[in-house]
Amino acid sequence: MHILLAQFYSSQPTPDYDKVATELRGHGHTVWVGTPNAAGDVEWRDGDGIVATVAAGRSALPRPLARRLAKLSRFRRMRRFIAQASPDIVQVNAFDLFRFLPVLMPRRTRYLYDVRQINERHGTGALGRATAALQNKARVIYSRLIFDHTTFLHPAGAQQVLGEDWPRWATVVPMGVDPQFLAARRAAERPAGAPVSFIYIGRLTVRRRLERILEAAALVARQTDGFRVVFMGYDASEGRYAAAIQRLGLGDHVTIRPPIPYEQVPQAVLAHDVALAYVPELPADWMYHPTLKVLEYRALGLPIIATDFRPNREVIDDGENGLLITNTPESIAAAMLRYVCAPDFLAHSRAAAEARREGLTWDIVATRYLALYERLHSDTGNRTA
Repeated sequence: MHILLAQFYSSQPTPDYDKVATELRGHGHTVWVGTPNAAGDVEWRDGDGIVATVAAGRSALPRPLARRLAKLSRFRRMRRFIAQASPDIVQVNAFDLFRFLPVLMPRRTRYLYDVRQINERHGTGALGRATAALQNKARVIYSRLIFDHTTFLHPAGAQQVLGEDWPRWATVVPMGVDPQFLAARRAAERPAGAPVSFIYIGRLTVRRRLERILEAAALVARQTDGFRVVFMGYDASEGRYAAAIQRLGLGDHVTIRPPIPYEQVPQAVLAHDVALAYVPELPADWMYHPTLKVLEYRALGLPIIATDFRPNREVIDDGENGLLITNTPESIAAAMLRYVCAPDFLAHSRAAAEARREGLTWDIVATRYLALYERLHSDTGNRTA
């Protein structure tokens, strides 16, 4: 089969589609992955290099009209490209106009709506709430009427979007982890009496509300010096978090480090004692499937402090391989202190996390997608409705 995996949402996406594509190519299929470059042009890669580029729409007109026309131009260019490529399957991590991609397209191609973030909207005020409700309801139209089928990463997301009858229109295909996370081993034993080291990996953006972790660290620092916190990721906060570290007097306890190549992540994480998997309550998307980082931490056998919501409860056995928290500095600090001030608990949690090392690898994930593609490809009837 000829398969297109389209991830138009970012020029720095998570590795999901590249990993799935590699496995599918191993099964003998032609797979192109579409990703925007820094200029916004979508580059389609087949594993060996760029096979095609779809230019971003541009306009000399004043903003915001120019942006709208550019979006429409890009959408039209992408439709022409797909029609000419005539693939068997197009899997789209869709947003904006791309949620209408299958409309009036050649019907030999089957379209899969891949919901990796459910885009749950929460408005303020009467008008904002009404608009958000309409946007949330529209997801049902995309899933049931426009695309041939829909995939989710977790049943919680499928149920939130489509209700209790979600299996009629959707399939859950969980995120995978790279085998290197299951195979990695610590380079050395933990030195006795060393500070307990916590690590947070991810893009440092204001909407993640990471000041809660910093405020928690300040509370911990009032009681002990025996800890360190490392943030690892691109700092998109314009220095806000670096300034907060200084303002809270955490310079000796908290550091921000730049992102590293994906292949180096397992060993870098295993140099620490506990992973921080806090996510804010808004955007609510993060509450409907476990993050890739949580799955990777479990595969590495690292204790995890994580926000308490349904998918995380399936990964973390509270009090064993990690601790579940509420999204307050006090709750985060209490969890951190339990690891810092109770060496026996840290040792117990490390052993429990090691015993619970598991993960769905990308070859298994790809096989599940492939079974779905084959079913859609063999279906010559009408689109699912």
